[in-house]
Amino acid sequence: MAEVKSLTREEEKILFSTLRKFKDVEAERDLNWMLLMRYTARRVQTVHLLDEADALEALDKGYLHLASEKQKGGKKDSVRGLDKKQEIYLVDAARKALEALLKIRRKMIAANPESSYDEQALILSRRRQRMSIRAYQQRMTHWCNTAGIVKASPHWLRHTWAVRRLQNSTTGEGLRQVQAVLGHEHITTTQVYTQPSRDDLRKTMQEAAL
Repeated sequence: MAEVKSLTREEEKILFSTLRKFKDVEAERDLNWMLLMRYTARRVQTVHLLDEADALEALDKGYLHLASEKQKGGKKDSVRGLDKKQEIYLVDAARKALEALLKIRRKMIAANPESSYDEQALILSRRRQRMSIRAYQQRMTHWCNTAGIVKASPHWLRHTWAVRRLQNSTTGEGLRQVQAVLGHEHITTTQVYTQPSRDDLRKTMQEAAL
């Protein structure tokens, strides 16, 4: 099995606490798209494509509805020929992140009302256009360096959700639930998250040193 790259609990705490120390609009934006990814387990490709309308609908209904074109590959179900759709329940942290991203969007637009901007995109770049996937990766690298933690990509936040969910699982249904949330077609894809995490290995080494 391939290695699962995820943040340890300590790294996650350090990353988010570092971001919260900065009060500029770009830091606030970055903190909240990271939190949204962490608490919805979405891919960066999906978050990159979110529109303002998607966020408003999600806050109204309590679920983030994802059409096939906003998921990996953007393709139809190869077996049934149907559009794959997924809805993700918004936990409180995800709801707050969406609310914050809407406020940040309005703040960025109001800062220069005469300048053009992307009228649909939820998350805007410094130039007020839809942030590119490369920009998400660059911002993640920047904040990992600032926080002094391992260099991570945005995709690690999705992995972190899955690892933490299985660590906290008290029933045998955990793996199937993770499969459903992540949208994996085969359970074998999800089983990679059953490997010991870096948190698990650190704890093992500490216990062996006693």
